[in-house]
Amino acid sequence: MLNIKIPEKEHGTRLDKCVRRLLGQINQSLLEKFLRSGMIMLDAKKAKSSTKVSYGQELNYSQKISFDEHYKSKKMNEYNETYYKKLFKKIFIKETSEYIAINKPSGLAVQGGSKQKYHVDDMLKCISTDNIPLKLIHRIDKDTSGLLLLAKENKSAKKFTSFFKDRKIVKTYLAIVSPCPNDEIGTIDLPLSKSGTKGYQRMSVDHDIGKRAITEYKVLDKVGLRVALVALYPKTGRTHQLRVHLEYINAPIVGDNKYQGLSEVYKSSHNLPKHKKLSQIKWIPNNIKNLQLHAYSITIPQSETITAKVSEDFKQNLKFLGLKLPKNFT
Repeated sequence: MLNIKIPEKEHGTRLDKCVRRLLGQINQSLLEKFLRSGMIMLDAKKAKSSTKVSYGQELNYSQKISFDEHYKSKKMNEYNETYYKKLFKKIFIKETSEYIAINKPSGLAVQGGSKQKYHVDDMLKCISTDNIPLKLIHRIDKDTSGLLLLAKENKSAKKFTSFFKDRKIVKTYLAIVSPCPNDEIGTIDLPLSKSGTKGYQRMSVDHDIGKRAITEYKVLDKVGLRVALVALYPKTGRTHQLRVHLEYINAPIVGDNKYQGLSEVYKSSHNLPKHKKLSQIKWIPNNIKNLQLHAYSITIPQSETITAKVSEDFKQNLKFLGLKLPKNFT
């Protein structure tokens, strides 16, 4: 048997993930088989793939295992690597000893899938600094733009994951909605659940089996009753929470083709005062399917507030509608 010490940066990670990072890629079913047979052990004892490893422990494995022969990961092609590096420079906000902050553009998925050509999780392979692995610690929807934090090392990832779980992180979103909410300031406290078949699932308000979801909001500016710029403060982190909550109070986010509410944004023929029809706004890419929702800021406990500037497209939409983003709003 060959032996290798668990380094500090792997402290607290799952055994299967640790094995791949230290020894090479291997198919999960084969890894499970080797763990059951004792060809891979932890401190000379059999262990499960989900076991959390500790700094200083000893990973034992048979020299008969050839990781590269059993599973070969796809090497990122040069074009994608170049694309990700250019993108990262463009969306980079700041870097500290614990995290990197980026301003994710609308349309870029956070995690990969069968239909996702590009995603942040893949980009992490190209932007790790000083051989320190970056980790996703929270997510925003593919069509939502804005602030995303990437943790350095497992210690920082655990710290921030705990902050999010315990609701110690204060998040602020910006959204253009139509029509305006009835109240200038409000709290939406409605439980949500997922329904529908695979590929056609959507979240909805469900008072029977739904999980509690809370969103506070404040109207920052508006044009009559037809359209408004709203600040959103989610107190929970349910899937599509902001979109469903705004739909429910009949103030859906402009450009949301899934949670449209009753306003018929796409078919609207009502004129805004001194403006063209809402349906004639030239959204990027030349239609109104671009979700007007932006993750604007995150406040870290006993620390700082990090902000992500709104995109030029979002700014142009505000200007076109006659809406203004107040300075230093809370």
